[in-house]
This record gives sequence, structure tokens and C-alpha cells, in this order.
Amino acid sequence: MSQGLIFANARAKAKEMNLLTQDRLLRMMEASSLQDAVRILVEANFGEGAVIDDDNDFEKLLQAEEQAAVDFVKEVAPENAGFECFFLMRDYHNIKCLLKQKYGELGDISQMLMRGGLYGADELKKRVEEDKLDMTEELKAAALTIEKKFDAGEGNPRLIDTLTDKAMFADITRRLKGGDKYVKEYFEALIDTANVLTFLRTRDIGGGIAFFESNFIEGGSLPFKLFEECMNDAYNKLALTLKGTKYFELAAKIEEGDLAAYETWRDNYLLKLFSANKADMFSAAPIVGYYLAKLNEIKVIRIVLVCIKNKVNKADMKKRVRALYA
Repeated sequence: MSQGLIFANARAKAKEMNLLTQDRLLRMMEASSLQDAVRILVEANFGEGAVIDDDNDFEKLLQAEEQAAVDFVKEVAPENAGFECFFLMRDYHNIKCLLKQKYGELGDISQMLMRGGLYGADELKKRVEEDKLDMTEELKAAALTIEKKFDAGEGNPRLIDTLTDKAMFADITRRLKGGDKYVKEYFEALIDTANVLTFLRTRDIGGGIAFFESNFIEGGSLPFKLFEECMNDAYNKLALTLKGTKYFELAAKIEEGDLAAYETWRDNYLLKLFSANKADMFSAAPIVGYYLAKLNEIKVIRIVLVCIKNKVNKADMKKRVRALYA
């Protein structure tokens, strides 16, 4: 795996040179019109040469750029490092959408489905229709529980999200037992920060510890007991507790009580796990870092273009923009 990884990382480092710069992003944010902002992307060959006739169709450029990033990583990434887990998340997203459609919670989902997973969308659709979500025991059990709940009139979209996410992280945790250290750290942090967010949202809606436990995801470094002990004074106790962990930066965001700011911090923190180690050519950090940086770049560009299209003021726009890979 070592030689394959070094080769993949070398190619990723070359592609990294074409990532969006802060200067170009600033130019986009200061653009006076959507047309001017889109032109900046076209000049940078964003979208792998994709052509749009209407600037309002900028989503086609973003999708083309994302597909190119997925195809690149699938082409060069060596086996046994855990790269497939990033694509697996796309499959579980699609499974959730397909299950919600099956049980009448969603109508047309064609624009929601993601490409670039381990399974094609058509195959997943067939599996959902035929009740054959048996790729893992956890997913099989989740699908069966969802079916029983809806048959009993007790199903809802949250149930689908919760059980499918739990199956996904169980699948990922198992696959990463022999994976790259930074990939493991990423998914551990993804689980921990998701549990923190769920915990705070639970308190905001007046939910109790039982409700949180039903949504708690296993596989992180923060145990359920930690959250249980903070339940009576969620924001203060959790912030104080996290100051003694690797998530100490989280404490300030929790004390602020701004969940939107927390989510932005979370994205930045996860990206930083790889950007801080992108010189380690004997790990997955460079290629995964490039992949996540590209996805983050696309997310940032989408936010900027949507804000410009809807005439959101510049100050509010800047609050929503996440940090770039650096």
C-alpha cells in the first residue's frame, strides 16, 4: 500500500495547486452580480470545462467539479486505507432518501441523490424496493425496524435518519479497524461532533436523556456517560468538560450558544485534521485532505453564489463561509 499511497499523494499534491485561493474567493464575494461571480469560476476552468447557458445554472458547474474529484480519488486511492468510507457516506445518504420516498415522506428525490458512492443509485433503488438492504447486518436490522415502525403507524423521517446513520457509522467503524490513522481520527471526530450537536439540539427542544440516547452514535471517543452527566446543565457543563479534551476549541462555541457557528467550526476542525498533516506522504492525509478540501471549496462556492443570487448582504454572507484548505 505504501508505494500506491505515495503515488496517489503526489498526484493529489499537484492538484492541490489548483484549489480556490482566498484572493479568488474574495473576488467572488465582492462581485456585483451573479454573472461576474460565475465568470470568475469559468476563467479558472471550474467544472472541468462544463458549459452553462444561464448563470443561474451554476449548480451544473459545481456538480461537474465534484464528480471529477470523486473520480480522481477512486482512480488513485489504494485499498485498505479507508478511502471507501467517504464514498460510503454518499450511499447511506441515498438510502435515507430512497427510504423516505418509499414510505411517502418525500416525493421526487432525483435532485437529492448523490453520485460517486460505492453503489449506483439504481441498484440502491432496486434494493430498497425489494427490501434487500442486507449489505451489512446493521443496515438490514435498521431497514427491518423502519418497516415495522411504519407498518404500525409509528414511522417518521427522523427514525429513518437515526437508524440509517447508526448503521452507517457501525459499517464505517468496522471497515476502519485496519485503516489509516488520520482517516480513523476523522471519523471518530465526525461521530463525536455529531453527538455534541445532537445533545445540544435535544436540550434546545426540551428533550430528555432517553431521547438523546436513542440518537447517540457509537464509535466516538466521547462516551454516552459524559453527556448523561451534563444533561442538567447542558451548555455550561458540556463546555467545561470538553475543555479537558482534544475538542477544547468546541467549548467556546458551545458557550456562545450559536449552533450555526458550531457547525461552521465543526467543518473547519474536520478539514484541519488533514490540512495540518498534508506533508505526511506516508499517510492518507494528502489525498484525503485534497478530496475534503475540494468538497469544502464547492460548499463555500455554493454558499457564495446562492447568497449573491438572493441578494444577501455581504456581512451575512461572510458569516456563512467556511475556511478554505490551507
